[in-house]
Amino acid sequence: MITGNHLTQLSERLFAFEDACNVYLVRDGTAGLLIDAGSGAITEVLYDAGVTSVEWVLHTHFHRDQCWGTPRLQREHGARVAVPEYERYLFESAGEHWRTKRIYNNYNDRNTFFSPGQDIAVDATLDDYERFRWRDIDFLVLPAKGHTAGSSALLAEIDGRRVAFTGDLMTAGGHLHQLHALEYGYGEMSGVLFTLQSLQALRRHDVELVLPSHGAAIETVARDVDLLERRLMELAQLGNGLAIAGQQQFTPPDVASVLPEPQLVRLSEHLLWSGPWACSNFYVLLSGSGQALLVDYGHAYLANMHYAVDRESFETMRFVEHHLDELRERFGVEAIEVALATHIHDDHVCGIPHLRRHHGTACWALDTVATVLAQPAEWASTPCLNPKPIRVDRAPADGERVDWRGYELTFHHAPGQTEFHSVISVEVDGRTVAFTGDNYGLVETEVGGLRERRPIQSTVLRNSFQLAMHRRCVEVMRAIEPELICPGHGDVLPCDKRALDQYADYVAVKEELFRALVARPADHYIDLFWARLRPYLARTAAGETVRCTLMLRNNLERPATYGARLLPPPGWPGAEEVETCTLAAGEHGELELELHVPDDAAAQERVLVTAEIFIDGRTHGPIAEALVSVVAGA
Repeated sequence: MITGNHLTQLSERLFAFEDACNVYLVRDGTAGLLIDAGSGAITEVLYDAGVTSVEWVLHTHFHRDQCWGTPRLQREHGARVAVPEYERYLFESAGEHWRTKRIYNNYNDRNTFFSPGQDIAVDATLDDYERFRWRDIDFLVLPAKGHTAGSSALLAEIDGRRVAFTGDLMTAGGHLHQLHALEYGYGEMSGVLFTLQSLQALRRHDVELVLPSHGAAIETVARDVDLLERRLMELAQLGNGLAIAGQQQFTPPDVASVLPEPQLVRLSEHLLWSGPWACSNFYVLLSGSGQALLVDYGHAYLANMHYAVDRESFETMRFVEHHLDELRERFGVEAIEVALATHIHDDHVCGIPHLRRHHGTACWALDTVATVLAQPAEWASTPCLNPKPIRVDRAPADGERVDWRGYELTFHHAPGQTEFHSVISVEVDGRTVAFTGDNYGLVETEVGGLRERRPIQSTVLRNSFQLAMHRRCVEVMRAIEPELICPGHGDVLPCDKRALDQYADYVAVKEELFRALVARPADHYIDLFWARLRPYLARTAAGETVRCTLMLRNNLERPATYGARLLPPPGWPGAEEVETCTLAAGEHGELELELHVPDDAAAQERVLVTAEIFIDGRTHGPIAEALVSVVAGA
């Protein structure tokens, strides 16, 4: 229904324009009102509808693809702007948001990362359950929480039909625009609950036509609402590693029972465990002659993470040494020779810099894990990174075996809870042990009407999730055939073929549900990092050039040409040329982009730079972002 870079007339007074998002134009004589703005390019075709001025832009939500062209409409038409009341600060105080936003040690997965980089003046707010009147049209403002926390749907009678402009609440066919937008807290998809609430409200208003921000108009409203509601309920009922109602994925026992100083648990003669009361499990492999190897080493208690206190602005966590005296005094450890990192997350590795600096401990990690640990500023768009770089002394490739004092450790790439993750297997005291990090745990689920604890693969969509990642984890676990699983959270677990079969079944069922919730190709709407800018955090000086790498993944089921150019902050020179590359289906690629900092640029912290991305010549807007700090005399 919405085709090409031109206006499509939907009814006498209503038009649609396909841009980075769908932009809707309501006409009254020669005056117009817009629902969202996209790139602002609609100004070039307004005459096709007989419109000479844009009086208002009403925004359904704050995402960059919706509002990056709003300043252009303000400049060229004097358009006034109205935004959802609970998202006003993300428009008016965009610069402040980026200067203070928590980047490292971040457990807030709300997609405020997709907010604009420059302040956008706001003239009015769209208040919940109130009406916004423009000429002879009343827009009812309905909360449409889901895709963002403050999203609004705008309902109006236009040309005799009850129309709803719903932003990214849903798309045609009973699908979501993006699955990862439902993730609010870390691994916690409360957006499922919010979307269900919003769908119920939409149903009560007997809407005849839904106009979403992406994709075709929805004529079969009741059918598509029912379909999406059913699919969301199936996901909520899975009993999965996605916390739907805010509960923790793995709940440790009451830590008060082990205070003031928890003791290590002996699993066998040469294998120790921190115990499930630790913030994140770590393990100790004993040589028998005074040396030790640690598998992960993070915080002693969950409270050390502070992530529930202030997820937005508490900048970094503080590590406090623990258990090292016990290793020396109780187990005769004279040297901690090596610390392994199963994956990149701060709660598992934040103690490793301390071990390196004060105990001379070497760090070993799978090569893909090591790359991120060594350069956190490059990869800081990924959650849960520790700000201190960790030099990795040995970085085995996938499947490589490494000897430590007679123990043969095998490193497996297992991109489960995060893309940058390994499972490390070894034989200890006659058993095959798998250190699985955050990949594997037990949750209670319903099977055949009975409640049963079963193995699951935990999921965090902001951790660069793609569907094939979890299938890869199943392959790794079947290849290892562990007898004992030492996970990153919760109890140590025995393992057999039945447990691995249940684990594989869970992964298959979850993939099927994920595929049903989005349009095809599924990974295109699931993968948050199909486009990623590196470095994410850069420091430079006036007059210098910042060189960025745009990493791309073609999740389409066909070859496609990807293009990109950097969009700088206001007042900085932008790149006119678009760099391009052609990728086969499933292929990864990179584009090298440059940004010149003006000679007179003032010193400032964290200005947003985005990459506008094109697929086969069509803009998808400023998808990927990075933050540049200009430092005086750098």
